[in-house]
Amino acid sequence: MSISNSRQAYGWVAIALHWISAVGVTALYFLGDRLEDAPDRAARSEALNLHVSVGVLLFTFLAARLFWTAAQTKPVSLERTTILQVAARVVQGLFLLMILLLIVTGPLAIWSAGRPIAVFDLFALPSPFAAPVPAMEEAVEWVHGAAAKLFWPLIVLHVGGALKHLLLDRDATLQRMLWVRRPTA
Repeated sequence: MSISNSRQAYGWVAIALHWISAVGVTALYFLGDRLEDAPDRAARSEALNLHVSVGVLLFTFLAARLFWTAAQTKPVSLERTTILQVAARVVQGLFLLMILLLIVTGPLAIWSAGRPIAVFDLFALPSPFAAPVPAMEEAVEWVHGAAAKLFWPLIVLHVGGALKHLLLDRDATLQRMLWVRRPTA
């Protein structure tokens, strides 16, 4: 398997970044959801610290995925109809937009509150703002929450499309995103 994408298949970097991003974004979603269910301030603070720390750790993979996707050849779609090709591109584009919005608004929400971003209590990323910016904090928290709400509808559409290719079309679309032996022809 090649490191780079080709017109026929995804390379191993794209596949690895896809699955690391999928697992990481799912974990961050559930960690963020814990914030809403926290019974008290201490539990909320602990949940927020874990969510933020995992987010910073995952940031490099998510950013790499965005840059790698933009820089690489995209394999030719095996989708047979133009409308479904457009739908697939829209869902993939919304996923990337959601990730980008979350990457930007997460840190901004903390920094605009006047706090540094503490990462697993190992180091902190200081706020670029001299003082809290409450209006910005409120706005970016709203955008962060709204972007996170796109998660499940996009997952349903994405997995539904993959299952359609696997079960109805019986083409290699799903196989191209898995580490399985590909036909040589």
